[in-house]
Amino acid sequence: MLVSLQTSGKSPPLFFVHGATGVMPLGRYLERRFGPDQPFYAVNASGFYPGQPIIESTRDMVESYIAEIISVQPSGPLIVAGMCLGGLIAIEIVRELQARGRKVGPVILADPAVPGRFLEQIQKPDPRQPQIARQLYKQVHRQFLDYASRSYNDMPFDCNDPEKMHLATLTGVASLVALCKHIPTPFSGRAVLILSAERAPAFFHPKGVWRTILPGPQTVHVLPWDRHEELFRSGLGQFTRVFNFILEEIATSDTSAECQLDSASNA
Repeated sequence: MLVSLQTSGKSPPLFFVHGATGVMPLGRYLERRFGPDQPFYAVNASGFYPGQPIIESTRDMVESYIAEIISVQPSGPLIVAGMCLGGLIAIEIVRELQARGRKVGPVILADPAVPGRFLEQIQKPDPRQPQIARQLYKQVHRQFLDYASRSYNDMPFDCNDPEKMHLATLTGVASLVALCKHIPTPFSGRAVLILSAERAPAFFHPKGVWRTILPGPQTVHVLPWDRHEELFRSGLGQFTRVFNFILEEIATSDTSAECQLDSASNA
């Protein structure tokens, strides 16, 4: 479900994919800080509103999100980012769009989780078992209430409405299970990462799973917050400044590349 936050601007549009539970709660906060030249869209999971299908596989998520992206940006360059475990979806979106000949990238990953650790939590216990299903429901429900309590709350549903909250929680569980079951394959394109101090060691470990997933060129920014949650609380201001720097760097490199092409064609 695409949320249009800023539709005008000269920079390549940014599409920011949701985290593990299907919501991208930073939308309005970031939109106010990106400035008027940055087109910006948040990508939430399908299913938060009545009548929307709940998507239960990452393959279907990627196809659905790409269709929505193309509907608002049928041509031209664009940027895709992913929050936490949603970075896996962002990678697949970029891979598919590049295969179609679109100019996309680099993929931006906002403190991505280690896929294997989440995978073990979901695949070893069967999420279809009633006890496990209840635990996942409570986990997602708590996460949504936590998001709603934050000053930057930008939830795609009313957390004070029990019926909407129930539907949203079911959607969040489906998103969490789908992302945890996703088996990533190597992506050789360029990636830019913003990492918390908590997750940096696992990313830089020479035998870590991210060494296999991202064998291509990388730029990594490590921010001094010890926990993932704190990065998006007390560290949110610095996170946003780094994200803005990344966007400006991409825009500058694209402009330089265009100038070089113009010079070559005029030579």
